Amino acid sequence: MGEPTRIVIAEDHVLLREGLKMLLATQPLLQVVAETGDGRLVEGMVREARPHLLMLDLGLPGKHGVEVASAVKAAAGDAVKVLVLTGDLSPHSVRQALAAGADGYMHKSEDTSELLSAVQAVLAGRQYVSRRIAQVFKPEAPTGPAPTPREQEIMSLVARGLANKEIAELLELSVATVRTHRQNFMEKFSLRNAAEITAYAVQQGYYNPG
Repeated sequence: MGEPTRIVIAEDHVLLREGLKMLLATQPLLQVVAETGDGRLVEGMVREARPHLLMLDLGLPGKHGVEVASAVKAAAGDAVKVLVLTGDLSPHSVRQALAAGADGYMHKSEDTSELLSAVQAVLAGRQYVSRRIAQVFKPEAPTGPAPTPREQEIMSLVARGLANKEIAELLELSVATVRTHRQNFMEKFSLRNAAEITAYAVQQGYYNPG
């Protein structure tokens, strides 16, 4: 058996936090090492506990989860994966969440199997956007035609967590060609980052996050 995955939970609803701890305790290689319900404490807790994963509620008192996610990712990069949990399905809030730079996005009404899938996906280096989040994601009006088959293929690979170089090798294209396709469909659908590409790919059926 390998080293357990260290997890920090930031969730202000005590019952939900306890439920998350109980669920994660059923998984032999997942270990909750710290928890808080105060947004102001999360960044310091992450520095001290050195987790592999932060499970982060957006609606935290003291400091909004979007600010916390941005700060944690800026400081730790890929060393700490961030899985955002939100109870708000308004399109504006979903876009705000996806802009936070986190690795995964879950709605709190999703079932436990999807949550565990999300945990495993982000730990494996993939973006994860749950179906409920993807369903309400509202990209701005497209500036061109629907994505081409090649653009759809590249979207799905971005959603799987592949970098431009890896996509280029897999599809036997140059990195410059992949970058051009990616820039084109991001401009066409006003997609700002990998999380929004993933949400759009899930919504349109180009990628299955399960």
